[in-house]
Amino acid sequence: MAFRLAFVFSRSLLIKLFKGLKHFWDLARRAGGVPAVPPPPPDGGLRAWMQCLAGFGIFFNTWGLLNSFGVFQAFYERDFLSSSNSSQISWIGTVQSSFIMLGSVYSGPLYNWGYLKALILIGSFLLVFGMFMTSLCDKYWQTLLDQGLLMGLGTGCLFTPTTGVVASYFAKRRGLAMGIVSTGSTIGGIIYPVMFHKLAQTVGFGWATRAIAFIMLALTALPITAMEMRLKPPTIRRVFDISAWKEPHYYTFYAMALFVGYMGMYIPFFYIQVYCLENSIMTEDLGFYLLPIMNASGFFGRLALGHLADRIGPLNAFILSSGACGVLVFGWIGIESEATIMMFCLLYGFFSSGLITLPATVVTVNLCPDIRQYGVRLTMQLVPSAIGLLIGNPIAGAILKDGWLGLQVFAAATIIGCTALSIASRVAKAVELLDAM
Repeated sequence: MAFRLAFVFSRSLLIKLFKGLKHFWDLARRAGGVPAVPPPPPDGGLRAWMQCLAGFGIFFNTWGLLNSFGVFQAFYERDFLSSSNSSQISWIGTVQSSFIMLGSVYSGPLYNWGYLKALILIGSFLLVFGMFMTSLCDKYWQTLLDQGLLMGLGTGCLFTPTTGVVASYFAKRRGLAMGIVSTGSTIGGIIYPVMFHKLAQTVGFGWATRAIAFIMLALTALPITAMEMRLKPPTIRRVFDISAWKEPHYYTFYAMALFVGYMGMYIPFFYIQVYCLENSIMTEDLGFYLLPIMNASGFFGRLALGHLADRIGPLNAFILSSGACGVLVFGWIGIESEATIMMFCLLYGFFSSGLITLPATVVTVNLCPDIRQYGVRLTMQLVPSAIGLLIGNPIAGAILKDGWLGLQVFAAATIIGCTALSIASRVAKAVELLDAM
């Protein structure tokens, strides 16, 4: 009897001791003493693919609208804001688009702190509300404030959390998953220009933009209800990862590559329609379809380049995309016929999709050892991209005063510069791996 009581007592004591040790282990891990090892991604399943579908809707409303700005640029120059020049009007689109990436300064840390739902709710509200307010604008400063700044702040809340959530659910099929999500920007870039062009001619600017706003409102339902974090963020949260700045292949080369590349990447999207109309290459009705053509080919580009990234690595796929875009934009200089301009739009839309899709995957695979620090690392990569995007199109608009050749050379040179710096990043990474062997 005494032996049994002693056994029960010792067993109870061991259980309590084990629980106590486990408690202190958890405290030490949360304090950063013992790093937690995250479980592997499911790489599929209903919950994971629901995140892809929700991300598709967000990309439809953010990048899809950005890819459509060329139709707004042409409409504003000819009609709505005809008293403003090309450079001034392009600020509306570049302010909005730059916040998609510059917004990672605030959305990245907030995502790491666990405020995913708040970011989705606030971002969706600002985006939809900004479009409704744009429908009431009749002056340049109002349009810049509503379509540029207000909607830009909304997109900034949405992009980083979306890529972070989707990336955390996939490993082997991460490139494919991000490619599927980013096809939302392609389909949005096809539907929104068609809607705006047709409705602006029939019911006017106000109701054309309101119709777009109602579609955007409907597409926010799934992200708000279905998107959720798979991994809890670490307790010690940093706004910047200082160690990343010490990696030459990360900051010195790749961040500079994105800064230079994004200065020129969106110039064809903003100006190709205006170029064709001013040079009488095609009629207005036919020229209007150039943006949908670029975005439609981008649909296949995102899927193909996402799959290619899984095979050869995202940085290598990015270099291929950037190099092809640089060659194509240099070829734009000699284009003077309908057939060649359409071929240019098809090819440029295909390869430029990689410059949009792949950087986030490059961060995940090449530049982020701990996926829970994805938001911080992505922020540090997106800020240079945002600055390049912010200043690139207005510079191109200012150059346009002296003719189209200067604009085309500027766009091509920046994208080729992006390719060269990306290759330098690849070489620096390879040298680092060799030194570690």
